[in-house]
Amino acid sequence: MQEFFYAINEKEKKIPLKVQKLGKIYRLTLERESVVNAKELRFLPELSAARAGDDGYWVLPRSISMESEFQTFFDPREDITYTYDSPVMSCYGIKKSGLCCLVRVERSFPYQLEAQIKDGKYRLSVFVDLTKDIMLPEEFCFEVIPLDNDTDYNDMARAERELRLSRGEIIPLAEKCRREAVEYARKYPVIRIRMGWKPSPSPVLQQTEETEPPMFVACDFDRVCEIADMLHKKGVEGAELQLVGWNRGGHDGRFPQLFPADPRFGGNEGLARTIEHVKKLGYRISTHTNGIDAVTISNGFTWDDIVVNANGKYNQTGHYSGGLAYHICLIKQWKNARRDLPRLAAMGENGLHFTDVVSIVVPDECHSSEHPSSVENGIVYAQKIMSYTSGLFGGFSSEGCMDFSLRDLDFGLYISFGSGFGKKVIPIADRYIPFFELTYHGILLYNPTSPTVNYIIKDAAARLELYMHGGRPAMYYYSKFRTGGQKNWMGETDLVCGNDEEMNESTDQILRATNEYRAHADRQLVYMNRYDFTDDGLQIATYEDGTRMVGNFTEQERAFEGHTVPPMDFILI
Repeated sequence: MQEFFYAINEKEKKIPLKVQKLGKIYRLTLERESVVNAKELRFLPELSAARAGDDGYWVLPRSISMESEFQTFFDPREDITYTYDSPVMSCYGIKKSGLCCLVRVERSFPYQLEAQIKDGKYRLSVFVDLTKDIMLPEEFCFEVIPLDNDTDYNDMARAERELRLSRGEIIPLAEKCRREAVEYARKYPVIRIRMGWKPSPSPVLQQTEETEPPMFVACDFDRVCEIADMLHKKGVEGAELQLVGWNRGGHDGRFPQLFPADPRFGGNEGLARTIEHVKKLGYRISTHTNGIDAVTISNGFTWDDIVVNANGKYNQTGHYSGGLAYHICLIKQWKNARRDLPRLAAMGENGLHFTDVVSIVVPDECHSSEHPSSVENGIVYAQKIMSYTSGLFGGFSSEGCMDFSLRDLDFGLYISFGSGFGKKVIPIADRYIPFFELTYHGILLYNPTSPTVNYIIKDAAARLELYMHGGRPAMYYYSKFRTGGQKNWMGETDLVCGNDEEMNESTDQILRATNEYRAHADRQLVYMNRYDFTDDGLQIATYEDGTRMVGNFTEQERAFEGHTVPPMDFILI
């Protein structure tokens, strides 16, 4: 195997990697100075090599636009090169004749995964484009973990989890649950309430006080209290209410500005009163902030905070309710978090505080001369922000589940968007597998994909995905808010509270979800040992405590070990 520990440049010249054996693990490095004249690098291309018709497969990590991780079998197929970046997990798996291993990539530089099938030969590489002005680490680092030849992707997932646990990079959910807010979140769904928003995307790109579009008020603080009262009256045992868009200008309206809470909802006084009211009912409450996006109408906006791209221009990414959004350099956001969040924490919220975006993106490279930051450095600051926030509020949640975030992340709203923006066709995906869930169930709470939000009012497929993949339900008032024909990635089916009848119906649905989830909450504390497939459309999730969840992903009844599994449903054994 060691003969394949090399990179190649754009001329296919081999560049050997330095090899260090650490127990069973091979640590591979390449110094930056070794590649100063290269235009492209492809790491470990032959380690994964196979021929069409060979037994085996690759396991490739999802990006945030994909449904889940996937297997690529070595089947005959047309020539293709498929490349993507920003994987949620910084590892991939190889199983072929004579070799089964997990390859880990140290996320200290921007890279892509490149799968190439040409003339029946398969080759998978970690691809780095050096023609772009990117910040390279002092050395590129990889690890290869050999596994027994008779193991499979289930064992790859276990190897990744056990290695990260041993290094303290992640901690078990059971340990996180020593904090009251996390233990509560494990047992009950989160109920997010989007309170208000301006048109998104905004027709006004650079807003001022005079040109700011009007905000739609969907739910003020008084209405939040009424929702909590109705939940209590109907016997909803527990819930974490999470206020979204409570801040000045509503959701994505004036970030990074938070205060005053928008007076159209009831202002700071209304926010404080609502927090106290929800807590008195025995529920928990948290708020949503954003540590990445900044719009020019914010009273805290300064160009000095904004990421500078390699071309010298400011990083403008996104077009939301506040107009064009710019990314804040994480070095600067570390300063902003310490400035802004203590005031919010003093309001008394007691749930898993939600900081948007920070856990669903790979940190930007910032080329500012005043605050330069690489991907590697950005990860350090993202982790500092998450740890600090968790310490202030007693728990931390965010939008996604990038693997660098998982030590401090207690709940991820979704691992990826899945089909939320439309089904993404991956031409080399032969079978989708919940490899992230196999690795990290029992480490954090999560929702598998954005379409499973509000699963209780959606089709059977959303429910099946949520429970088979070990999710924690997320219920959402006004998840649908994009305007101008823009895609609502959490779906078009919604919880609403515009009148008492709508609020009553939405509360009934939340009660159903809370009652259904109760039987599954304790399983959040145990690891998922296996996830297997049968030829007749069944999928089996096996947990460390011996529980098996058997899901039927077909439209016909299926038999399994003397049990009947209804169509598009699951049973527990």
